[in-house]
Amino acid sequence: MITISDQLVLQPITAEDQPKLFELMKRIYPPAYKHFWQDQGNWYINNLYTLENLKKELQEKGSYYYFIRSCLPARQVRESVQNKYTTIGIFKIIENCIYPEQPEMLSFKVHRIYLDTSIQGKGFGKQLMQYAQTRAKETGHQLIWLDAMDQHPQAMSFYNRLGYVKGNLQSLDFELLYPIYRPMWYLYKHL
Repeated sequence: MITISDQLVLQPITAEDQPKLFELMKRIYPPAYKHFWQDQGNWYINNLYTLENLKKELQEKGSYYYFIRSCLPARQVRESVQNKYTTIGIFKIIENCIYPEQPEMLSFKVHRIYLDTSIQGKGFGKQLMQYAQTRAKETGHQLIWLDAMDQHPQAMSFYNRLGYVKGNLQSLDFELLYPIYRPMWYLYKHL
């Protein structure tokens, strides 16, 4: 476990965790994103969180994939089992991941950050992004970057407040994603 704060830890995800990962994403992804999809996000969850895909992602060089766990009371994150830490999301980072617009820079990517909507606004996202930035600096990276959906104003505002700037606009090619939600920005920050 990696301690982020007195309320937040990261627990590495293993292939054996795939059923837990799948169930977690079925719980936390739809409240934030189901309206983006013709099938309410089922295709996304059913394809990205399979055992086969998880194994592939875990084998990526420089990739680190975590459950985000908090010691908040379980009732605050809609779980029925009370324990010291409750799983509230996922976080994936990739070291030495080329930023397409500045390929000459040693770059660090925040690949996934999903939090249960019931705990958003409590500072956990900011703590995770600060952790990523600190880790990127400590490992000699010159730039940190991520992708953010254009039609997700809350996320765009959050990253802007953290000092990320827009790079180029790209388009997701997921067939079941409504066309209005396909534009995605590269967001980056020099370290």
